[in-house]
Amino acid sequence: MFKALRVTWLCAFPALVCASPAVADPGWHYTIGQPTHAQQANFCASREGAQEIAGIFDRFGARAGYAALAGSPDCVVAVRSFTPRRLLTSVTISEGKPGEYQVRFVEVEDHEGGQIYLVTTRAVQTE
Repeated sequence: MFKALRVTWLCAFPALVCASPAVADPGWHYTIGQPTHAQQANFCASREGAQEIAGIFDRFGARAGYAALAGSPDCVVAVRSFTPRRLLTSVTISEGKPGEYQVRFVEVEDHEGGQIYLVTTRAVQTE
């Protein structure tokens, strides 16, 4: 009736929206200036909060970074419509290893015109 699927997540915290096998798909990205509708993702309310989380990813790695993201009062997993405006920073995880990926911190404009910060493993392209 239903075929069982095995999905491996690159995240130790199931409450987070984490890197999935789809990361390898080149079509799986955000484009600067292109609106995205009703997307579940990790968002931080402030630039400072996003920069703090990025610093933890950079200094201590993925496990500490995802723990900080999950525990931050400034960041939440939410479904939002938004438009990416610019890449704030990017942190490479497992650099030079087969499982290498990037965590990107993107300044976005929400549907109400406010500025928030997306935390994602998706690629961010300029057109």
